[in-house]
Amino acid sequence: MAEENNKAKGTGGSNVIGAVKAGKKFKIAISLISTLAPIALGVFFVIVVIVAVTGATPSSCFDTNTASGGGGAAIGGDWKNANSDKHKAMQYAADEFKNKLHMSGTNIAAALAIGLRESNFDPAAVNPAGHVIGLWQWGNGGANGNRYGNTQTTVEGQVALAIKELTSTHVKALSSMKDANLADSLDAWDMYFEGLQKSDPQRKVEKITATAQEVQKVFNLNFDGHIDAGDSQIDNGGNTANSGSNSDMAICDTGVSGTTSGLPVKGKYRITGGYPNYNGETGAAHYGVDFQTIKHTEDGEESDVYSVSDGTVVVKTPSVVGGNYVVIKNTDGTYAYYGHAPSLDSIVVKVGDQVKKGQHISHEGQTGEATGIHVHFGLNIKDQNGWGIASKGLVSPATYLKNFPKQLVPKDGVVNSDMSTVFDASEQKDDK
Repeated sequence: MAEENNKAKGTGGSNVIGAVKAGKKFKIAISLISTLAPIALGVFFVIVVIVAVTGATPSSCFDTNTASGGGGAAIGGDWKNANSDKHKAMQYAADEFKNKLHMSGTNIAAALAIGLRESNFDPAAVNPAGHVIGLWQWGNGGANGNRYGNTQTTVEGQVALAIKELTSTHVKALSSMKDANLADSLDAWDMYFEGLQKSDPQRKVEKITATAQEVQKVFNLNFDGHIDAGDSQIDNGGNTANSGSNSDMAICDTGVSGTTSGLPVKGKYRITGGYPNYNGETGAAHYGVDFQTIKHTEDGEESDVYSVSDGTVVVKTPSVVGGNYVVIKNTDGTYAYYGHAPSLDSIVVKVGDQVKKGQHISHEGQTGEATGIHVHFGLNIKDQNGWGIASKGLVSPATYLKNFPKQLVPKDGVVNSDMSTVFDASEQKDDK
């Protein structure tokens, strides 16, 4: 009995000691929690801030390793119904792209699928928040610039605008689609027409690939193309897209300063030679536009000439007609010509140099066949050496230069010369 009582006491003492130890452990746990809780909260707060900042990045500026799939199911709707207005609109666009740009069925399927993604192929589709409108959601003011201009809100008007851009300001989209498979065609249209990064999640690559495959079946787009971005057979169509093509193609700053903004001179200037003739529709043939600054000299800073685009110098040489000239291959694949420099030394860049938009490259002069100090600016979408009259690939500088004076363009591409009106390049800002 005594042993049992002793054992009972011993057991009771052991329980007390256990309770004390448990109490100490509990206090230690509470102490640890009170110590670590603020740290955990701090880490959580930092993570939330990082996510918030990352999420604030504009959707067109994402830079991830792979584009978001967006699901593999094709976009639905009545576009498959041959009697629907949407189907007829897509058929019209397909016919125009085939007949006027010689795009392949695969190219066209890519363009139509992206149109479904952007607007559900509705010419009246508007996103007020992004200031975009139309089949392929062109910028219509605000942060996205104004590519749309006064284009009519019809399928015909917007397809004409697309064709005009694809043969001028956005020719890289067209040239990149030449002989391209479906994946490359989608990349070309999104990157060089829509202005998206290849890895941008809003491209919804898997969904749009599936949609393009379905489009190709529904519209029987099973034919080869023969794209030539400088081919004289390319027809811009009778529908005027007006000023809509004069715009930058990218929404966000990716380190490239732009490809269709800016002018070759700064300050006050006149247009002393038009396109495609000196007086626009009359006079001798003229394969570019002449810019002359008000204070024009052959050695003053006020007559410096500037690159209108990022690019690479590909030609620097003299000629009988153009005098001393330089050609820059722009990042969009076009070639820009700057003629009549006083000397080769006054062209301050050399072949192979990488230049930025707005960089000083040359100087106004009057070498070659020139009657006064100016810079002759030409643009060719095909050939770095095609600067003679009627050369294949020549296009109007007014179509390419975003801030070209619109009052000198009486109709698509034609430029009137005007010795009396003074323009100010410093007042003509990029609307990026």
